[in-house]
Amino acid sequence: MHAPYAITSGLDGNLWFTEYQGDGVGRITPYGDTRRIPIEKDSFAERVIAGPDGSIWFTDTVSNRIGRVDADGKTTYIKLPHPDSGPVGITTSRDGNIWFTEHAGDRVGRLAMSAQITEFEMPKGSGPAEIISGPDGNLWVAEDRGNRIAKVTTSGQVTEFAIVTPDSHPAMMTVGADGNVWFTEPPVDKIGRITEQGKITEFPLPTPGVPLGIASGSDKNLWVTVVRAHLIYRVTPEGNFTAFNTPPASAPTFIVAGPDGNLWFTEPNGKIGRLAVSGQLTEFVFSDPQKNAN
Repeated sequence: MHAPYAITSGLDGNLWFTEYQGDGVGRITPYGDTRRIPIEKDSFAERVIAGPDGSIWFTDTVSNRIGRVDADGKTTYIKLPHPDSGPVGITTSRDGNIWFTEHAGDRVGRLAMSAQITEFEMPKGSGPAEIISGPDGNLWVAEDRGNRIAKVTTSGQVTEFAIVTPDSHPAMMTVGADGNVWFTEPPVDKIGRITEQGKITEFPLPTPGVPLGIASGSDKNLWVTVVRAHLIYRVTPEGNFTAFNTPPASAPTFIVAGPDGNLWFTEPNGKIGRLAVSGQLTEFVFSDPQKNAN
């Protein structure tokens, strides 16, 4: 199955994405030209990020390792110290390292470009999933089991902030133009905003439908994918929503701001979407997931 999944903006000016339960990493140029790079058959590239070295880095949840794709398409792996880690989220930080979450092991990890790994314990049962680098120089983590947002310093000190709505299972995160961290709450059809001081404000979606991906656009607004409603919301920093419909059965999933000023999002139907901040939508076919399922 070659269904586009998590997506990031590369330092090479292209967009890079993983495949849902697939054994490949994809690249798409701002003009829509695609390339698929096969990875090892026992791999499952989960989340993806552009590293400080210009390579593409991804979490391999199944094989318990971090993968790297260089400019020539060569893939290498770094095995994690613990067999129960279950890496999920991945990001780069101001200190020039790769940071990632270990969802199953309740840890976060720091990966230096020298391949040295340092792990930090999170509270048991927290379920650290998504991770991003904040404007304050700290790491911010969505605890989808603990129903909290955690601030983690680069020395590993953890401060947690509880989300008021129960069972919100915080998912994807982004840094807004307002300097706050924004996140989605898929099961409760809300998005949230947390300040550096830990104050959380939640905003309910006008139309329910499982908000998942979130990105900060070149227009200084937030852009949120709503999977089951087949739409993408533009959200101002004040919490005002404007809906942009996507094609039927598109199920927009992950989203990122591209180097061209547009928003780019993945669709499980084998397509990559490009959405201008004006609302103009273009789709590019990467593959036919049904054809490639066998």
